[in-house]
Amino acid sequence: MRVDSYEHIDTMLKSVQEDVTDPELRFKLRTARQLCGMMKEHYVAGQKAIERANIDEKTLESLRELGYLD
Repeated sequence: MRVDSYEHIDTMLKSVQEDVTDPELRFKLRTARQLCGMMKEHYVAGQKAIERANIDEKTLESLRELGYLD
């Protein structure tokens, strides 16, 4: 998953949250948005850790193919 995917998910959840009037559903949507933000932070931290690691080019390419690197 890429960073923009997390942003897209948050945008969709936000638009639904704005349309919902039920307080319980709004809470669930707000919580889902917070979790999405946390997942994005973990993803970015993982990307930075991989970039700092001394990894050979073949392994980096494999990580890209698997979607772990942008």
